Amino acid sequence: MLRRVTYPMTMRLLLPFALATALASLAPTRHTLADPAAVSATRSRADTVGEYRGLYETGFEVSWFHPCNAQLGDDSWWVTLSNVALRQRDSAAKSIPGHPRVLYVRWRGTVSPKMPAGAGHMGRGSRYMLVTEVLQLRASDEAGCTSV
Repeated sequence: MLRRVTYPMTMRLLLPFALATALASLAPTRHTLADPAAVSATRSRADTVGEYRGLYETGFEVSWFHPCNAQLGDDSWWVTLSNVALRQRDSAAKSIPGHPRVLYVRWRGTVSPKMPAGAGHMGRGSRYMLVTEVLQLRASDEAGCTSV
């Protein structure tokens, strides 16, 4: 005699989503180098290396990047620096008088897709960013992104 297996209603509803997620994870990930001029903060391509400029906030439980010309709602990215980028940042910061909490930066890194549930400390951000190279770092002035 065959027994019929029944699943709770919740399991029946979640099964298609679980299957779709599993199939999506099997798709190959493309990592390409993007032309720095083609990648802007308003059209950041996830999982590509690009050059970005904007304001960087640093301090206790603070590591935010605010890209120049970012769209509202996608203007705060949580930053993690590679070991190389961390050394570059610290070396460049030595030449800046005082310890400003907001800096103008130009750097190279990889950006995550926009995170619908939030990113970074307390989920306040919209993306994650891994910085691999610091190209420019200086104290920010009142003009921010407009003074280059």
